[in-house]
Amino acid sequence: MLRWRNLWLLLGLAMSGGLARAADAGAFFSLHQIGKGIWAAIALPGSHAGSNAGFIIGDDGVLVVDSFEDPAAAQALLKVIREKTPLPLRYVVNTHYHLDHVAGNGVFQAAGAVILAQRNVRAWERTENLKFFGDKITPAQRKTVQSFVLPSVVYRHGMELYLGQRKVVVRVLPGHTGGDSIVVVPDADVVFTGDLFWNHSLPNLIDADTSAQIRSNAVFGHDYPAATFVPGHGQIGHAADVAAFRGYLLALRQAITTAQGQGERGALLQRSVLNRLKDSYGSWNYFDYFAGRNIAQTVAELAGSKRLPLPSP
Repeated sequence: MLRWRNLWLLLGLAMSGGLARAADAGAFFSLHQIGKGIWAAIALPGSHAGSNAGFIIGDDGVLVVDSFEDPAAAQALLKVIREKTPLPLRYVVNTHYHLDHVAGNGVFQAAGAVILAQRNVRAWERTENLKFFGDKITPAQRKTVQSFVLPSVVYRHGMELYLGQRKVVVRVLPGHTGGDSIVVVPDADVVFTGDLFWNHSLPNLIDADTSAQIRSNAVFGHDYPAATFVPGHGQIGHAADVAAFRGYLLALRQAITTAQGQGERGALLQRSVLNRLKDSYGSWNYFDYFAGRNIAQTVAELAGSKRLPLPSP
């Protein structure tokens, strides 16, 4: 498996801990209303938000989706929520365990929220996140990961939550990490996808089962054809954007199998597949950083040699 150090720095992540900044939303994310009482917080490029997040206001409380990679960004989101509604903060749903989606959990827990996630998130949050710092992780970095606030309520397949009369469906789908949830607001046809969908952005595939992720993206198009989708990374999207992302994963796998069928291996295969992908996807976000890694990790996946996190028993 390909190893690298400080993957998230390119995405604006810096898990140094104790970053002292004012809780100013404009430093971290842009805010978009995508339905009645539903807001998407889209991470600004290069900021320490690290990933997208959002919140849903119901009749008697608020649900937050993901908590960014920096507590300062989470504080900024909490401030925005307080400006929008006096209703209590009830839940945070972590869509998966990766540090850019969970590091602000403590901010919302202190404000009264219960942290929810698929059961593997609790098992992996303080263990698997260490790998993003490479073999020379510092004591400060290790301490930061060990301080992450874990979900206190976990589920295997999903759950339904009610904010008064407003129903929110949390649904588990496979693909990105083995512990992925989406958050669906049926009355507004809004879906927060976590990192199962990256909008016109090459994804991090370090834990991915691309075959399962392709199937999950097909589910999005089939079950929520008219939905507004909030991806884990990139701008708010719709069914055509989800289909384009699915197309990338299909093209990646097909290009690898074609190259292998022509006898290409190693560096030759890497160059060949990269050239095939560049024509269609070279303008996507993170292409230069993730394309080579996507190829190497998918080669390992197809060969059955890719290391994946072990699920909770």
